[in-house]
Amino acid sequence: MFVPGVKHITAMKITRIETWKVVVPLKAGAWNSPEFGPDIWDQRPIVLMRVHTDTGIAGLGELVKGKPEEAVLQDAPSYVGRSPLEFNLQDLPSAGAARDGYEMALYDILGKAYGVPAYQLMGGKFHDRIPVAFCSGHRTPEDAAQQAAEASDAGYRTYKCKASGSWQNLPDRVRTIYDAAPNIGVRIDPNQKLGVPSLAVSIADQLTGYNVECFESPVNQQNLDWYVLLRQKLRIPLALHLNSSQEVVAAVKCEACDYINLGGPGMSGFQRASHIAEADGIPVWHGSSVGLGISDASFVHACAATRNAILPSDIVGTLLRQDDLIMEPLHYENGFVHVPEAPGLGVELDETAIERWGVK
Repeated sequence: MFVPGVKHITAMKITRIETWKVVVPLKAGAWNSPEFGPDIWDQRPIVLMRVHTDTGIAGLGELVKGKPEEAVLQDAPSYVGRSPLEFNLQDLPSAGAARDGYEMALYDILGKAYGVPAYQLMGGKFHDRIPVAFCSGHRTPEDAAQQAAEASDAGYRTYKCKASGSWQNLPDRVRTIYDAAPNIGVRIDPNQKLGVPSLAVSIADQLTGYNVECFESPVNQQNLDWYVLLRQKLRIPLALHLNSSQEVVAAVKCEACDYINLGGPGMSGFQRASHIAEADGIPVWHGSSVGLGISDASFVHACAATRNAILPSDIVGTLLRQDDLIMEPLHYENGFVHVPEAPGLGVELDETAIERWGVK
């Protein structure tokens, strides 16, 4: 196919891979109340990468926190010397820790080469902006209420509470949030730590009438029959946090949930798994490991190109970390993040910030 002005694309070759390792802490007080101590996960390094081509076009990628830099370098021979057009973005040669980073970088390269945003390469845009849930860690009822009220004032419609290590105060926390911000929906995520369905039912019964949007992953997700039981018992919607098409198929088959939080794998994997949920009428949101600006941008593009990605997504790295390491931050407004319209992922690396936050 001939595209005016982009004849060079067919001859483009990947020449080298550049990597950085950074540690960007959370903003003070953004996650846990002091009573619950600091979370150490924000001290896990994040690897950023840039895939160079012989045309001068380069693509950016980001690995999930804690994934090794060596994974990028180990997979490099599968990419260097080849054209970005040789790859099916749904079936990349990387199958491990570096896969998502390479996928982001290829979408970025091809979008820049063709002069279109990444969402166009995923089939086009359903959404101009993506709703975002303001996410928090383990907080006292008073701290949660203050943060939720501030989020509500900023236009957020959903406030997500982690509860794996603080489920005992959930009823008080939710009631206090409701008193301070009655218009914001509360999403509760115990990270499968409630043990048995009876405890989940007992807690959920105390939360009815306080604008609880859903209960996410309250018990072990290996026991989908527990979720089938919980859907019969609970008066609030039930969500599963899933990470593959295969997991979505299993959940859909047994009608185990009302909503799905999808973490991927990658941009194309998110879209593919969402299609399965859509066929069963299940809306989804995009999960997050609270990364940096590059991964957040990739999530926004994936959601934009996915019809049923209509629930507030956990795209909050930019909001919670001290730096996003991109030149221009994503545009958050009234509880939404706007979809970038520049070619590729629509973000550029802030190399000065990398010097500040880089680690060996």
